[in-house]
Amino acid sequence: MRKTLLSLFALVLTLGASAQKATPFSCHLDRSLEAAQQRVVTLAPKKVDLQDNQRLVGYYTTDELAQYGVGLANFGANDNCKAAIDLTPDMLEPYDGMKVVAIRFGLCYKLDKSRVFITPITNQGLGLDVVSENVPSTVKGWNTVTLSKPYVISKNQEFFVGFDFAQKAIKNGQSYTEECYPLSVVESGRTDMPLLMYANISEANGGQGEGWYNLGTGEGNLSIQLVVEGNFPDYNVIPSNFNLVSALVDTDVELSVDFFNNSKEAVSQLDYVVSVDGVATDEQHANLEKAVATGANGSFSAIVPGIAKVGKHNVTVEVTKVNGHDNLATNKVAKGVVAVAKTTYPSNVLIEEFTSEGCSNCPRVAEYLHTALSMADQGRVYAACHHSGYQTDWLTAKWDYLTGVAFGNSGGTFNPAMMFNRNEAWVEGNVNKAGLVGIPANAAVITATTRAAMAQPANAQLAIQVVPNADGSKATVTVSGVCNEAYDTDNSLLTFYLTEDSVKPHRQYGAKSSFRHMHVIRANNSTWGEQVQWEGNTFTTTFDVNIKDAWKKKDLKFIAFLNKHNESNYTDNKIENVIGVTYNDAVTGIHGVYNDAENATVVGYYTIDGMRLNAPQKGLNIVKMSDGRTVKVMK
Repeated sequence: MRKTLLSLFALVLTLGASAQKATPFSCHLDRSLEAAQQRVVTLAPKKVDLQDNQRLVGYYTTDELAQYGVGLANFGANDNCKAAIDLTPDMLEPYDGMKVVAIRFGLCYKLDKSRVFITPITNQGLGLDVVSENVPSTVKGWNTVTLSKPYVISKNQEFFVGFDFAQKAIKNGQSYTEECYPLSVVESGRTDMPLLMYANISEANGGQGEGWYNLGTGEGNLSIQLVVEGNFPDYNVIPSNFNLVSALVDTDVELSVDFFNNSKEAVSQLDYVVSVDGVATDEQHANLEKAVATGANGSFSAIVPGIAKVGKHNVTVEVTKVNGHDNLATNKVAKGVVAVAKTTYPSNVLIEEFTSEGCSNCPRVAEYLHTALSMADQGRVYAACHHSGYQTDWLTAKWDYLTGVAFGNSGGTFNPAMMFNRNEAWVEGNVNKAGLVGIPANAAVITATTRAAMAQPANAQLAIQVVPNADGSKATVTVSGVCNEAYDTDNSLLTFYLTEDSVKPHRQYGAKSSFRHMHVIRANNSTWGEQVQWEGNTFTTTFDVNIKDAWKKKDLKFIAFLNKHNESNYTDNKIENVIGVTYNDAVTGIHGVYNDAENATVVGYYTIDGMRLNAPQKGLNIVKMSDGRTVKVMK
């Protein structure tokens, strides 16, 4: 079941005294977006007339308009609303010292009057408007407002640019009229920036009064653009820095390098030079799969030749040519780190399910997971269930509010849904993909996805030891880890879950009377994990977990995993590796030992296609050892 929320994510600004009242929010607005949008006939776009020394700047830079109109009529009429986009320092960097000469905005329904503004953002929050131009009347379509005094963009600046509008709440029968949905929103352009509105939303409606609201990234981009004037080189491509990338010794690495095209024409090919620790390699050529238009963002693959020395290496990618011409961008170098290792470790998998008792489709998909897990290597595949997405229920707790990042900060969520190691690569074959999650069509999809994830090497490995006290009211958990030279220890978090199986539901829609909740999270250390204190390439941490009498000990499982957390980039939240142990097995000692090969024992037998066996069968067997190794044995 899908539920698209007009969500109020936290507006990540420290807001102090300002000309506009603005308050940071962290609540969610539980309202269907159907009440805030209306499909409209796409408008014929008015082509912008730009001079050779002018460019459009915004979340998108075409003349496209109005896939649908947006408004906030369900919160009542309000004459003091605003719509804005947030232009960040990296977006404005190419325009340092250039002039904003006009602001244009698109409408699906004309306004009686409006005002355009630019409001800077500082460490103290939103400042005073530096641009404010009244618009006596508007038209349906694009409205271009030439500034009476051009505004100069300065380096490292960030600001809101937007316009005022009066929100109407007029009904024709049971439906709001077209004039209640005046804002043009398109699906083109950036997918990582939120829809921002200034409104007065009461606590009864899920808001916190008058202020700026972040409505997520799932509904597209507001039609707001700057017209910037300056000295633009004909060929001007600006690449972005990249995060740490892992590699093996003497193995080529393929980097995905994002860039912004500010050239006079679309870009279809680039040349670049890779440097490793200051030593340049030969110039290479890249043909783009799809041409990137002027004023648009794109990416290309850059090959870093294999590096022989283990450890972290500073790598740069300089874009030297654009469509065969010299790249004249002021900043044409992307920087990052490639971490090289000699060895890797087997990847275990954590499957996280999103469900709720109000979801009638969830029991069917839960059965897919149950079937897939029954055939999986129980020492390498684990599951945890979040009771959130479509609705919440009596099992929902703090650790279930991962939906913003999990669903790609889209503002829309649904369940049933699953994610595999919080890696978007493992939901490509799933139905209804959004961010890191998807809906598997059957158990076979879960099995195939899990096997694909297990086939990828990991840069770290974990072991877990659980010691219950005498009466079983508490357990001491010790988690140890080891990593290779390529692992990003600086951004390493450890998350712990205690889960319980076979929990009787209160009222599960779409289920038989025999249905039970599986993998229910009963306790954890932190929603996103706690910082790992590494000593070289190893760590050990110990903590106590309280165990309630109501929990069935035979159905408890202790799960720990290494993960990252990046609220602004949902793809940067991957789980590196995971380990777990049941309560009943806890007394046998350490599980997932990574450094005890000499005393390793057999923990499972499997067929060559991954099906678990109770005992070795005649022919070839895959044997899982307690130290994490997998060996082939012929019987």
